[in-house]
Parts: sequence; C-alpha cells; structure tokens
Amino acid sequence: MKHSVSKRKDLIILKIEETVFDVRHARAFGQSIDKVLESKGKKNMIIDFSFVKAIDSCGISSMLLAHRKANQSEGLAIFVSLCQQIKDLLKLSGLDKQLYIFTSLNEVMTLIDSSGKGKKSPKKTTRTKAPALPANCEECDMELISSSGFNNEEEIMEKPVKIEEKTSQQAIPSPKRGRPKKHLPPSIRNQE
Repeated sequence: MKHSVSKRKDLIILKIEETVFDVRHARAFGQSIDKVLESKGKKNMIIDFSFVKAIDSCGISSMLLAHRKANQSEGLAIFVSLCQQIKDLLKLSGLDKQLYIFTSLNEVMTLIDSSGKGKKSPKKTTRTKAPALPANCEECDMELISSSGFNNEEEIMEKPVKIEEKTSQQAIPSPKRGRPKKHLPPSIRNQE
C-alpha cells in the first residue's frame, strides 16, 4: 500500500495514496497504524483519504480497526477528505456517528489551533454551600420511618389482582375517512 507519514504539531498524518482501498491494502494499513502508534509515541493521528475514491468492506473494517487501536492507546483516529461514496457507506452502516470524520485537514488544524490560542483561564464560579445538617436530628422536624412500617413482599403478593380483559364483543370503532376534526383538550373545553 502506498502511503506517507508526516507530522504536524502533535499529530501524525497518515496519507493513503491509493485510489481503491480494499482487501489488498487492509493488512498493510493495519501494520502502518501499529507502527505509527508504537514508534512515534504520538497517540493522535489523522488518516487522510484524499486519494481514495472507492472502498470495500475490508477498507471500512480497517477504518474501524484504526479507530479502536487509537482508542486503546488513549488517542484519536481522525479521518479526513472522504469522498462522497465513502461518506454514504459510513452513513448507511451508522459508522459516521462512531468515527471522527472531518472534511479537510485544514478544518482539523483550525479546530486544534482555535482550542489552544486565546484560551483564558476559566472564570472561578462561587458556589454557595448548603448548610450542613446537625449531627443529631432533634433540631430537625423529620421523623424516621422504621422499616417495619412497610409491607413485606409476601403480603403484597398474597392479594389477588383481577385484570379485566376486553372481549371481542366490544366494538372497535372504525377510523373515519376525511379530514380529522380538531379536538380541544378537556381543560380548555371546560373554560368555553
């Protein structure tokens, strides 16, 4: 698999330089991810799919594997520049909600720069503490309920419960055709 590895700020960028990302490249991709996570010491990586125009199930599986390996090493795998076909496949399978997907490398870098620049120290908020309860509850107007005041499960289960069943003799109204009438809630009807 043709790919290049570069570094930008605290991120490793793995750029896939293949037009089709399929079963032929899955093993090499997995090995590349392992090397990046082990050797560089960086845990966050961006995987650039700008050259990739087609993908198969093994390619999607490799994306999930990269995501999982990055999470296990307490990092992130961010996927950028996915073509519309790949986005549609990920959306169809529901994986677009699991993976970190961005439109471009610049978008990710802008987000990283904006999170670091101009960050002021957080404002200190003063919270009022609730007054502590006294150690003895004689001053409180609370009574403790003893556990003997509650019914046991056995007492509750002894009482038979009668469930009324609807018989087939009761007519089920058929839905009327046409525009439904506006029904007012009972609270408003009583006011009129």
